[in-house]
Amino acid sequence: MDQIRVTGPIDGARPPTGAPGSAVAEAGYVVEEYRIEGTAAAYATVDGQSPDPTGHWQATVVDQAEFLTRILVIRPADPHRFNGTVVLNWQNVSAGTEQPAPRRGELYRGYAWVGVSAQEVGIYGWPAGMHSRSGGWAPALPLADADPERYSVLNHPGDQGSFDIFSAAARAVGAQRSSATVGVDPLDGLDVHQVLAAGGSQSAMRLAAYINGIHPTARCVDGFLLALWEGRAPGLLDGPVGFGRRTAIRADTDVPVMIVNSEFEVPPVQEAGVVDGDHQRVWEVAGTPHAPSRGGQPGVNGSWGSNPLSIHPIHEAALRGLHRWAGGGPPPGSQPRVEVDPGIQGKVVRDRFGNAIGGIRLPQVAAPVAEYRGMSFGTGRPPLFGAARRFDDGLLQAIYPTRAGYLRRWNETVDHLLASGALLEEDAGELRAAGSEVELPL
Repeated sequence: MDQIRVTGPIDGARPPTGAPGSAVAEAGYVVEEYRIEGTAAAYATVDGQSPDPTGHWQATVVDQAEFLTRILVIRPADPHRFNGTVVLNWQNVSAGTEQPAPRRGELYRGYAWVGVSAQEVGIYGWPAGMHSRSGGWAPALPLADADPERYSVLNHPGDQGSFDIFSAAARAVGAQRSSATVGVDPLDGLDVHQVLAAGGSQSAMRLAAYINGIHPTARCVDGFLLALWEGRAPGLLDGPVGFGRRTAIRADTDVPVMIVNSEFEVPPVQEAGVVDGDHQRVWEVAGTPHAPSRGGQPGVNGSWGSNPLSIHPIHEAALRGLHRWAGGGPPPGSQPRVEVDPGIQGKVVRDRFGNAIGGIRLPQVAAPVAEYRGMSFGTGRPPLFGAARRFDDGLLQAIYPTRAGYLRRWNETVDHLLASGALLEEDAGELRAAGSEVELPL
């Protein structure tokens, strides 16, 4: 790849689309937007062969085109607070627009975060005739429509170039960016030690293809964090609607890969043969759905309602674990996997309360007051959102005769998560407090 040109920070009448808001300034962070431009290659598998399901893909350059896209940069204002790690986020576009930047959490404990507009849908929206793909639940607009002043100048050659655009962004914010770029430094001189690529759901699929086909030669990313990954990846020449084929992550990947999944993704990932290895960890969080219903409540009287459980606290611990691992520290611990019936495809094994057996167990699942399904099949609810239904009062009184006993069980689970490395001490207080809010028929 030729040198990448970086310009900015970009000013406009409105803040950058997807920016986390002014509150991050109180946390000591700066939010800026930059443009990167250059020439992106398009890749295909060698001789047009179908990608190997073990993840050992062989890629070759088949075309190239000019691009101009944006990166959204969130960095510590004080360089002494920077921990040396840039989290390079492949912006998710499954709703026809880019998801906004995170507003809180582990990222604001010393990291820099860079969101990459790597895909054409995030800039232009879905192709004609596909605007209903998001199901009507995402009112936000693609960049070019949300703020023409800022984004009408952007030029994306198509998702066949997305992988090389992501590599360009990695080089533009990496340790060797002074030799890889011309123009300004989007990190304002921060001393970068490593770049960790991150993405969830649809973006995790793109990153899986990147690991398998592009990373072996690009080598500009020091670790990968895939969340809510369904054990699939698009082909290297697939356009914006390509969710691809079943695949594992190649076993010879030379940098750490963390995979943090909800219960929803358990069956396909296990079917793909994804396991822990020297450079890979797979964490599965029992009871959690692909897309939690924040603020929703389990159903009552035997009816199915919302599943509010989230992988978020576990994901935060995985990020810190990856940060240390990629920096030469010990790998995060292996965690128990959710049990799947080997004789019935896609069936999670459940305990007497209907909750999954195995996996990382949040206190809501280890001390349950409801049945939590990461998959909503058979409940009448939307597939990605899971389902939950509260136990009846008679069962709850039998399981938890005293509140003190219930809270002891809840807090013992928090202690276990801390000891196993699946939860950060900074996040434990909020989780402990949630136990006191659980209503019991005592």
